[in-house]
Amino acid sequence: MAHLTRYGKRIKTTLVSALSAACMACMVAIPFVEKDILKNDVGYVRVSVNGVELGAVNTEEEAQQAITAARLKFSQDYSDIVYLDPTYEVVKETKAFAPRISEEEMAAAIYSNLFTSMVDMNQQLAYTVRINDFTVTLASKDDVITLLDRVTAQQDLNNAFQVSLSEKDSSGDSYGVTVVKSEIQDVNRDIVAAAMNGTAITTSKDGSVHTDGITGISFLEDISVNEVRKTTAKVISVDDAYATITAKTDQTESYMVVAGDSFSKIAQNFGTDVATILELNPGLEEGSLIIPGDFITVPVQKSVINVVTTKTTTYEEEYQAEPQYVDDDTNYKGTNTVINEGTAGRRKVTAEVTYIDGVQSAIEYTNEVILEEAQPQVIAVGTLTQPEYIRPIAGGSLSSGYGNREDGFHKGVDWSIPQGNSVNAAADGVVVRASWYGGYGYCVDVQHNNGTLTRYGHLSSIDVSVGQSVSQGQHLAASGNTGNSTGPHLHFEIWVGDATVNPLDYVNKN
Repeated sequence: MAHLTRYGKRIKTTLVSALSAACMACMVAIPFVEKDILKNDVGYVRVSVNGVELGAVNTEEEAQQAITAARLKFSQDYSDIVYLDPTYEVVKETKAFAPRISEEEMAAAIYSNLFTSMVDMNQQLAYTVRINDFTVTLASKDDVITLLDRVTAQQDLNNAFQVSLSEKDSSGDSYGVTVVKSEIQDVNRDIVAAAMNGTAITTSKDGSVHTDGITGISFLEDISVNEVRKTTAKVISVDDAYATITAKTDQTESYMVVAGDSFSKIAQNFGTDVATILELNPGLEEGSLIIPGDFITVPVQKSVINVVTTKTTTYEEEYQAEPQYVDDDTNYKGTNTVINEGTAGRRKVTAEVTYIDGVQSAIEYTNEVILEEAQPQVIAVGTLTQPEYIRPIAGGSLSSGYGNREDGFHKGVDWSIPQGNSVNAAADGVVVRASWYGGYGYCVDVQHNNGTLTRYGHLSSIDVSVGQSVSQGQHLAASGNTGNSTGPHLHFEIWVGDATVNPLDYVNKN
């Protein structure tokens, strides 16, 4: 019996130990088992907007889709409003149980909360004015209109026109710029003076003729306006923008002469003087003839932006009739001679005048009443072709030809002419001799670009020096009777290479 008792005690002790070990194992294992058993991969996520918790949905994907749906609905409902980017917070939870709402309910909750982030679009946008390739950026569309109105006001003293921004173009990127009559708000009615391409157009429904005054204002340059983010743009004031785009720089341009023009009138139109016009046009002198269709260079001052103004005006003026041209077969081509000055007339005209920043650039006469008829200037135009060589003297008579004669071979020709007459270069060249030369007496030799040489002998005086460049017809010396000469005359030779040729084959025999 005692044996059994001792055995029972051992069993009890073993059982207690086993139970204790099991309990210890459970204490260690249960948290891990519990964590594994309760783990829920789906779980739920909490969604907050701007720090406000809106609820929970099943997955992150549902949360993102709800955010997207809310933003889309907001932009559709409020196309003229933008909102600052709100702060979204999506937090994943691992608890098995929590109140959850549907994706649609979450989208509605986010949508409602976005109103706290809403701001006016105009407060976020600036406007860049592009003038050809130059840009300035202003804070608002009102500033843009104010700027362009200030530019046109310099020419529109009566404030008859105003600048307007049109709807965005087909790309949706730019606003167009128009200049309209101030009293007209609907650009589809009555008169529209437009705008971007520099062509001022005046249209009237009833086709009536406009009285004197400004008929159109536009800009010479292409102008467009684009929206930009204020945070990325350098915005300047209207005053600074105006000073920048209206600053003048000195430039030149080509001007086509029109009927009635003179150097003084052109100079007056361009705010300069005749001396400046002539300085810009080498070859012209104050007495030079200019005719309609000629082009001359004139000084202008231009800025980044230039206003084109068209004006109808009626006035009286003197005018010149179109010159009459007659052929002159006694002079070379390029030689024009005025043979009748003509007289100015007087007329009353109505004209459409175009100005660029107040400077006349074109005129189109729409009506004319002649008060006093002008008489045309008559101009003789030379028709002869300029020879390669010209006679070196005017007048005189041929006294000895080229070739054999009793006293030997005559290398040139002689023209009998009184002493002291001007001897001129037969062609362009360089003087290579200007001195006494044996039997030639005082002699001048001129070397020409084609390799030939002309010689002028028996001179009474020499008025050029060696190395001097001379042009055809330029005075060289005075005729005389020096050297081996029996009377006053000019001896003239032409050398081709190392031999002389008959000068009369190259110049007029008379």
